[in-house]
Amino acid sequence: MKKIIIAGAGFGGLKTALLLHAELLRLGLLEKYEIVLIDRNPYHTYTPLLYEAATTSKEFVDLAGLESVVTFPISMILKGKKITFLERSMSRIDLEKGVISFVNHGDLLFDYAVLALGSETNYFNIPGMAEHALTLKSFRDAVEIRDALWNKMEQHVRGLRVVIGGGGSTGVELAGEVRLWLEELEQEFKTNGSSVTIIEGMPTVLGGFAPKIVAKVMSRLQKIGVTLMTQEFIQTVSATAASLKSGKTVPFDVLIWTGGVKPSSLTDQLPLRRDKRGHIDPSDSMDCPAISDGISLHGRIYALGDATSFYPSGAERPIPMTAQTAIGQAKVVAHNLIEDIEAAEGRRAKGSYVSYTPKEYPYVIPVGGKYAVAKIGPLVLSGIAGWIVKCFVELYYLLGDVLPNGHAMRIWLKGLGIFLRNDRLG
Repeated sequence: MKKIIIAGAGFGGLKTALLLHAELLRLGLLEKYEIVLIDRNPYHTYTPLLYEAATTSKEFVDLAGLESVVTFPISMILKGKKITFLERSMSRIDLEKGVISFVNHGDLLFDYAVLALGSETNYFNIPGMAEHALTLKSFRDAVEIRDALWNKMEQHVRGLRVVIGGGGSTGVELAGEVRLWLEELEQEFKTNGSSVTIIEGMPTVLGGFAPKIVAKVMSRLQKIGVTLMTQEFIQTVSATAASLKSGKTVPFDVLIWTGGVKPSSLTDQLPLRRDKRGHIDPSDSMDCPAISDGISLHGRIYALGDATSFYPSGAERPIPMTAQTAIGQAKVVAHNLIEDIEAAEGRRAKGSYVSYTPKEYPYVIPVGGKYAVAKIGPLVLSGIAGWIVKCFVELYYLLGDVLPNGHAMRIWLKGLGIFLRNDRLG
């Protein structure tokens, strides 16, 4: 059997696997082509809910219950489908020989490759940041943040200072929820004076978002007591304070870094075209040109998601890499790879490839409690109306892209029950 490897089971990788399976089943080719999905974790994480997991009281739900609404076992998602899942850590991908190497599990030959390798935290070589800051990239990270805040409150730390480095969507969502959760914990543990501060290098938080959205979000953050330090850059970090380039020092009890990501380190040695930031730079068809004409790749290689940068025609900045973007790219990758396979099978003389066209997807920025700012085309909703949109966006994702409908509804209702109790009224 020819092997199609999909490296990474995030939004884009998982969607690609499911779409390829449906098409190969339709074409009667599942006996000739094996889809191999690879990830170091046995579950898929719904990352937009990590900020909720990081601020859900232990009194509302135990760890297993919380994990069940944020992470989904890949075995459950793939149940009944002829997709091979390998829970392995990848150490090297040789795109010239068509070989993927694993930590402690040998090698695997492949015929087609989809790189959905995702991203990892970028500390920008800030001294002390990796050693002293928490991050929010995984469910385990969320639990670490929750435990750190809870434990500080249990120790009756007065004036608990939480500093969040980075005012993008992750930093904003986390800051709003942490601020309101700390107010509840203060009542429970009979303490006071806690604070949440965002340090952001741009003139505003949410750089690149529509000004109307930014204004509403900043107003909400200030209303609930989040301090904004914009146009400030963290230069060094010690165990108790962040030193800024402006000369200021910001002390903290808990530091959380949400200030940047970079492509997975697995992409470092791949002989593929890159942009100036080091991301894989695919073509409009989402296939990856070699870095030079002298390099011969093992067939057509596709890439999508956080490990890539996609620049619309004439644009100076790449599009934001969101879950919707990765899923949209997965549809293009799956279509074009099936075209490759049909051409190889002699079913058509030449592949009819499609190009990825960025779309303006609806998006939601939760900002603490039952308050969110949602943008749907020209319509902007804020407050509890935005929060309701957020809930239905989550249901739409589960129903349309991950789980069987009945299971998706049960998971969504369970999560809604947890977060309804957890969320504070806006």
